[in-house]
Amino acid sequence: MEPYLYFGSLGPHERQYRIANFIGLALKPAHDRERAHDATGPLPFADNSIAKVQSQDVFEHIPFDKLTFVLDEVYRVLKPGGVFRLSVPDYRSPVLKRRSVYDHRGRVVGDLMMGAETWFDGATGDARVRFSDDGDAHIWFPRYELITHLILKSEIRKSTIRFYQGFLDDQTFLGEPIPDEEMFVQRALPHDRRAGGMPVSIVVDFIK
Repeated sequence: MEPYLYFGSLGPHERQYRIANFIGLALKPAHDRERAHDATGPLPFADNSIAKVQSQDVFEHIPFDKLTFVLDEVYRVLKPGGVFRLSVPDYRSPVLKRRSVYDHRGRVVGDLMMGAETWFDGATGDARVRFSDDGDAHIWFPRYELITHLILKSEIRKSTIRFYQGFLDDQTFLGEPIPDEEMFVQRALPHDRRAGGMPVSIVVDFIK
């Protein structure tokens, strides 16, 4: 049985757990369906060997400057015709905007629900943000432009790329149905209606 790869913990509550092919790539494996792996390191699989890879709400926890290599590795291990599905929280979504803090230019610098804490720097007179160090914090804040920037820097740009959901700018968004129930996305339409029919995640497929 060929493996499908799932970045992060693959708990019994995940739909992917019901599909025997999926193995979780976890820092600390909790059961025999998970394999020890640091997402910023090389994938322990041969070139052109994997049909399906999914990352669901993981990349926002990884330093932005390390993600080009992660995407290069995904592209390397995908079979021709294989699919990588990426979903990340969309920080143009009203759900995420309401719980975030911003800098003086109006850019998100912290998500108060996901490991960010504000504090006042008396030495400089500036409000600042720090993040929890337990690995649960969002340490960068995905938007369409940032995702396309990552794509253009990576070998994965050679894929056929299809955006299904996410805000393209402050008013325009995609909310298309996502195919393939094997790579189910929990925080996506039509399952997640917290934004009243607008997306809460950026969801994109890469077909090698």
